Amino acid sequence: MKTKLLIPFFAVLALIAGCDKDDDNPVSSGGSSSFTSLESPYLICASRNPGGVGFDFEYDGETGGANNLDSLTVDDFTYDIRIITTKAEKADGTLAGMPRIELSENTQAVNYSSVDTTCTGQTAFENLTADNMQDVTYKSDDTSFDISSLETGDTGKPLSSAVQTEYKKLVIGIRWKTTANNDVDEDELVWIIKTSEGRLVKLIVTDFPADPAPTSTGYIAVDWDLVD
Repeated sequence: MKTKLLIPFFAVLALIAGCDKDDDNPVSSGGSSSFTSLESPYLICASRNPGGVGFDFEYDGETGGANNLDSLTVDDFTYDIRIITTKAEKADGTLAGMPRIELSENTQAVNYSSVDTTCTGQTAFENLTADNMQDVTYKSDDTSFDISSLETGDTGKPLSSAVQTEYKKLVIGIRWKTTANNDVDEDELVWIIKTSEGRLVKLIVTDFPADPAPTSTGYIAVDWDLVD
């Protein structure tokens, strides 16, 4: 069982009181001169952080990190991948959040666990290095991917079935979700990402929804590191 995060009583009250307010959504600060990375877990709730979280794995020649795309800490942040959630209409008419991982135009990736089937879970992720990594073939997201073109339902949101089909055009998409959202240890998929700068990054989604996190839903736990 995972250790729960103990939140002070007044912090809980403040969170409950403000969780649905628009002014709790990240708002762009216009950037600054100092890059500051977010730490896992990351907020990807469609209503609280609609722009999602971007990862620039190498920033200004140094190891980079994550920013909320609606609230950047620097003006020149360019993401290699982003994690974003689309609200979609299910068959019963209710709405569901459907998160995905998208690659930027010049970024490629591969499901490394499909290349080396023994490389799953946190331990294998931590032990993976450039020296023991097998040769892989990287792929880009399909350029025809477009959520805005999908059929919508009575709610005005795209149909979840159509969103699910569209997500299949993405290299990572939502393929990480099953292993990040079960009770099985050490089965989480490990991904290798090749950035526009040619850097190799290993990435694993360890928990969704993340626990511990500021709220019980809306957060994702991600680990990553440069391989080269």
